[in-house]
Amino acid sequence: MRWSTGQKVLLLLVLAANVLLWAIPSDVVELIAGDRQTLLGRYSREHFCWIVGVLIVSLIGLYVALARRAETRKKRAFRVTAAGLAVLPTTCAADLVARRLVPTYYVRQTLAYHRPPNFSVSNVATDLPEAFRTYPVLPPGFGSFHCTLHADRRGFRNRTAAEHCDVVALGDSFTEGSRVSDEQPWPVRFAEISGLSVYNLGMSGYAPQHYLAALKEVGIALRPRWVICTLYEENDFRSAKVTEKPPRLFDKFFKQSPLLYLLDGFFMRNLGPVNAHGTVPGIETLSWLPLAVPAGPQARYYTFAPNLVLDLYVTQDGLKHSQRWEAITYNLKRMENLCREAGAGFILAYIPSKAHVILPLVRERLDAAKVRAFVSLRAKQELPEPRRFLDELFARLDTKESTLAEWCRGQGIAFVSLTAPLRHAAADARQVYLTYNDHWTPVGHEVAAAAIYDFWKTRTE
Repeated sequence: MRWSTGQKVLLLLVLAANVLLWAIPSDVVELIAGDRQTLLGRYSREHFCWIVGVLIVSLIGLYVALARRAETRKKRAFRVTAAGLAVLPTTCAADLVARRLVPTYYVRQTLAYHRPPNFSVSNVATDLPEAFRTYPVLPPGFGSFHCTLHADRRGFRNRTAAEHCDVVALGDSFTEGSRVSDEQPWPVRFAEISGLSVYNLGMSGYAPQHYLAALKEVGIALRPRWVICTLYEENDFRSAKVTEKPPRLFDKFFKQSPLLYLLDGFFMRNLGPVNAHGTVPGIETLSWLPLAVPAGPQARYYTFAPNLVLDLYVTQDGLKHSQRWEAITYNLKRMENLCREAGAGFILAYIPSKAHVILPLVRERLDAAKVRAFVSLRAKQELPEPRRFLDELFARLDTKESTLAEWCRGQGIAFVSLTAPLRHAAADARQVYLTYNDHWTPVGHEVAAAAIYDFWKTRTE
């Protein structure tokens, strides 16, 4: 078969593009640090999608472009187009069927989205990394535990859909109770020790704009005497949204397609274990993790991603001049106004990240160079030399919390920090966070409930 010069050049370019995509690996150390799956031991999910996508497009394109005659190219182009048009409606039909068969975990009809009414799920969770390729040394986590989640007719995690209550709890997955069973989230424990009726409006994935919406749509109608809103210093400080826009069609019909979830799961199960224990250049960057707290035979172990450390490396001036700060304070002030108008007290409970709680307990054991290299995996700016960076990191560790506490004092909003209680419990060998996940263990929920209760008592005496 004879190809023209143009066809030969095209073939070489296409081959070069495909070879480069296969030859250049992803940053495997960063993937391990973030507990993200590595396919074939060297590619991120996004990278592998590009490999597969470019390969498919290349084969189709070459099939058409390398035909010797113009007439043949037209026929091949027609066949490809016809095949695509034939496959499209079949794929759409399969997607619609799959959407009906796949369990629904959220109802997103309003901004205050929730679980399906009377939703129930039960499983056994294990405190292990999600990714197959992970830290070379894996100390034991919190272990395996049974989790049951029931939602009431409104779709929130409560035994019954009460018509009124003493306390409404607002928050994200820490309040709903990720990876703990129905009797363990802090609102349930708070109700037990206080003797008050508590209605849990927490929901996984919520941000401050959702807290406000849940309070407006459901919470105020329950006529609570108190509203306790938790604010997580990670996800809640990343959201720069004052309000929420409806999901775009691309997100709703493409990103949320169950067929894509199935395909993604197929790749994870079959390609994730491949070369999962091979040599990883630069793995020494992660050798200081997992952290043992306290040191010695009673140690509990903790890991966290680089962004959890990097997000603490913030100045007060930089925080106050960000859109995120504007969004948080705007929504908090509106919640406080709603509560005041309804005659309810408003308490803000600050949830620190795992890194914020654990790092001060191991400061004397930290290798500055390794910590800086670890954080640099996600840093967009050049960081100072290791010792200076570590000193600055600890100097800024409480910036988010202290800045928000100061703002709350100025606004007359009751503020309780959970940082010190969680840190004291961790120092006493009580595992307050899961080892390989950023959420609380049942112990963490117990500590949080007790701290919130102690603060609440000071407001009622």
